[in-house]
Amino acid sequence: MTFDTLTAARTLKDAGMTSEQAEAVTATIRVAVAEGTATKDDISRLEAKLAELELRLTWRILGGVGALLAVAVTVARLLFTAP
Repeated sequence: MTFDTLTAARTLKDAGMTSEQAEAVTATIRVAVAEGTATKDDISRLEAKLAELELRLTWRILGGVGALLAVAVTVARLLFTAP
């Protein structure tokens, strides 16, 4: 997100602020916008973390399915084996 500091400062001056006040307010807004905006690097790091989480969840799900399958096979053997 871009923030036009010159236009903002002019608008504040036109509204009756002194140059110093307008510049201080504009600088404060610029910093807030810059700190609150995700960069491409931020997004790349987040994508990498999400990919890692997806892989971990996939393995956990597969492990759970394997465990359920083992339980089902064990139950089936107990139920269907001749005494």
